[in-house]
Amino acid sequence: MFKITPNPPGTSGIDSIDPQAADRALAYYILPQGGGPKRPDVTGTQNQAPAPQSREDALVNASSILDSAAATAYENADNLTGASRKVAMGVVHLIELAQRQLDSVIEEQPAGVTS
Repeated sequence: MFKITPNPPGTSGIDSIDPQAADRALAYYILPQGGGPKRPDVTGTQNQAPAPQSREDALVNASSILDSAAATAYENADNLTGASRKVAMGVVHLIELAQRQLDSVIEEQPAGVTS
């Protein structure tokens, strides 16, 4: 029988990582600017100034981000057991509390107010 995919390597995990390669990667990405190679330029929304938006739009965007964070935390908690699951569910609870606070601010804001 012919297998389309090859067998995985015989050894996996921490033993198969080359320590020198790990040291080079850490030195490249973690060292401060003056202490070694520079980090590569990151292109993305973090380095750009946010587009001007109304207060309500900003609150709605923050609410959407919290919804995504809650979904991610729930998914993570589903794959855990014991104390780790309790910690993940605690994070979910904190996200839900922040979501409720944000929702109350959004609903209290009078219509037509944009800043």
